[in-house]
Amino acid sequence: MNEAVRRELPWWEILWRYSLFEAADSSWSLIVVSTYFGAFVQIVLGLPATAFGWSVTAASIVIALASPVLGAAADESGRRLPYLRISVAGVVLLTGLIGLAGSAWAALPCFMLAYIFANAAFTFFTAMIPAVSSERSVSRVVTMTIGVGYIGSLICLTLFGWLVPQSPNVGKVFPLMAVAYAAFALPVLLGSPDFPARAGYRLNLRAPYRRVRETFAAARRHRHLFFFLIGDFLYENAVASVITLMGLYSRNVMGFPTSELRAIFGPAIIVAVLSAWFLYSPLIKAIGPKRAVLFVLCIWLLVFAATDAIGPQTVLRLDSLVLTGRMLFVVLVAPLAGVGLAGVWSSSQVLLTALTPVEKSGEFWGLYNLSGRTASVLGDATWSGLLTLFGEGSAGYRIAVAGLALYVLLGAGFILSLPDVRPSRANFLGSPAS
Repeated sequence: MNEAVRRELPWWEILWRYSLFEAADSSWSLIVVSTYFGAFVQIVLGLPATAFGWSVTAASIVIALASPVLGAAADESGRRLPYLRISVAGVVLLTGLIGLAGSAWAALPCFMLAYIFANAAFTFFTAMIPAVSSERSVSRVVTMTIGVGYIGSLICLTLFGWLVPQSPNVGKVFPLMAVAYAAFALPVLLGSPDFPARAGYRLNLRAPYRRVRETFAAARRHRHLFFFLIGDFLYENAVASVITLMGLYSRNVMGFPTSELRAIFGPAIIVAVLSAWFLYSPLIKAIGPKRAVLFVLCIWLLVFAATDAIGPQTVLRLDSLVLTGRMLFVVLVAPLAGVGLAGVWSSSQVLLTALTPVEKSGEFWGLYNLSGRTASVLGDATWSGLLTLFGEGSAGYRIAVAGLALYVLLGAGFILSLPDVRPSRANFLGSPAS
């Protein structure tokens, strides 16, 4: 085993050799998925918002089916970086092509394929956590990485909003995002620690799916992991869908034009960065990842309740201070969502790390991403279906939000059943088990 991989990396090395990739992933999700592609679908392509939702759903199905193979490839070959490089190349190429597409028949497939590659890249990226952290540093590494991701998102949101101020020109954002994604990812692709390669590697395409069946069939042996995956599946139905729904909700219900979405996402990102760096790392260490997950799920229930309670005509009077619905959305809902977004990834990843032996990290992180992507399928299909059924008016969107809140409640029930585990040496590269 390479000594450079096993040694404890200082935070500044982790920053550029690992965490910086989160800036690529987070900014791509915010810019492409949350902000601009939905507007591109409606304003440029002239399609309903549900066309965007069903596109995300279809792409998520592919990711859900591919996740076991991606995790097995990482485990069996021992390497993560080669697969990460291929995935990044796919994201960069296809994202750039979205802006050049002149029709829905070209734009939607480019978006779906870019979405698939972006999620594949994230699978290999997260599976590298045991190579860059230890039982002492994992909370700090995860929260620092998430904070770096949100800073990258804020930079891109501010820069692209200035470069593309008018909604009809949203197609120009996608080539810019492709360049930004490549720039953030490149240092990690060239300098990140990786697991050692395994000789004689051959990927069996049937084995990963058989392994998934065996893992779920052996629920008693992996009971805590199994319950975590079910709980994560349920609450990620809601959280993953917020990423795709929030831009549409802000524009179509609250009346924010695309050029003003920075007013919503900017405060949310700033709060997310501060939460990731200064709240969740000490919180997870103090109360453990299980209680941290439950804390975050309470935040999300507040987000959904406030979203359904606040409309564009809402007026709140506090003595001489008058707050409109749009102002409340910016100063209350958006920051709460930022706290929730930073927390759900931080606490969930640390909890999964504590439940996972290092030699199974690729497989179990593949299952985690399978859970998340399957949840994304159901979550995006839920709100797309509800909008299709009840219409794309205010009532339809509010029903969709209420449906997502139900998933959070159900997921919290499964997390409550888990033990209060914390990361140990057995969860990291260089432990006796590895």
